[in-house]
Amino acid sequence: MPRRRFPTEVAAALTAVLIARTAVNGGYRIVYPFLPEIARGLDTTLATVGVLLALRAALGITAPAIPLLAEAVGRRATMLAGLAVTIVGCLLIAGAPGIVVAGLGFAITGIAKPLFDIPMQGWFGARVPYARRGRILGTTELTWAASLALALPSGFLIVAAGWWSPFLLVAGLALLGVVAVALLMGNDRPAHRVRQPLRLTPPLVSILVVILLYRFAAESLFIVYGTWLESDFGLSVAAIGVFTLIVVGAELAGEGSVTAFADRVGLKRSILVGLLGTGVVYASLGLVGSSLLWAILAVIGWFALFEITIVSTIPLLTELAAEARDRMLSLMAAIAVVSGGLAALTAPRLYALGGIALCGLVASACVLVAAALLAGRVPAPRLR
Repeated sequence: MPRRRFPTEVAAALTAVLIARTAVNGGYRIVYPFLPEIARGLDTTLATVGVLLALRAALGITAPAIPLLAEAVGRRATMLAGLAVTIVGCLLIAGAPGIVVAGLGFAITGIAKPLFDIPMQGWFGARVPYARRGRILGTTELTWAASLALALPSGFLIVAAGWWSPFLLVAGLALLGVVAVALLMGNDRPAHRVRQPLRLTPPLVSILVVILLYRFAAESLFIVYGTWLESDFGLSVAAIGVFTLIVVGAELAGEGSVTAFADRVGLKRSILVGLLGTGVVYASLGLVGSSLLWAILAVIGWFALFEITIVSTIPLLTELAAEARDRMLSLMAAIAVVSGGLAALTAPRLYALGGIALCGLVASACVLVAAALLAGRVPAPRLR
């Protein structure tokens, strides 16, 4: 990629985002591998913690209001607010004396993610040509996998100190992110507010339904991920942290594939590959049985293909709604948190009824419907 295509401000911002967004994602993701341990630490049930995650998702529905804030104070200031909220949420969880304060902390971290992600993606979408946007936004998505890598030290921290200790780790990283964003990204506060009206055309509505379906599928499986590893394979908390490194590697492979190839093969084609691939993998989860080797292979396919799907969607979305990127991204964030909330409420019950096999079949049906809708109703933007 020619260096001249990306000015210094884009390179500096990318460095800051890689640090900051790892923390924001960490506050969101570090919960999942250790859900059973967190439930035990709070002296409650897995289903109750699932309700807390649903509350976290429900407050993320405020995402459509975030572009209004960014229009008034700038995208950088909104990103800094997201980092500050991550710090507060994680400190509340770490110091929670019981379920009520922990629930408040979970809810706050649910607000933090769209508060950071929407202005960040809009910032790059406005500065990077569509023909190269998959590469840049794909690079920012590497932080999704990097945040889950925090599960490795977190597993050992939990053994040494307690279930709450990973949240202090995330809060410290978020503080470093505040410094990076403040120093490496220039103030973009607008002189006056410029509104970005969004008209929801049939293709835009269709892509939002696609996102709802595949996010629900992925979240419903990830919520029961830790329980599956404990019950079917007898893995300890520390072992789950180590096993999660496989997930990190798979996600990096998926994100790296988008960064390297999606702009060349086309973002819509890349999404279809991810949807059809995950449909097959999800349906096969019930065949894994008690074989850890087959579980590893399934997990690699699961997370690599899902990352190809989600990471390809973001740059496609910034072009489908080029005149109102932040508003469309905010709807994507709202759809994502709604799907996460639905999954948090339904996945533990599906798992109790039919284990990972039933969860996998439901997830597979969702992504195959999404693939059909994407192929028939969503156009591929022209390169420019």
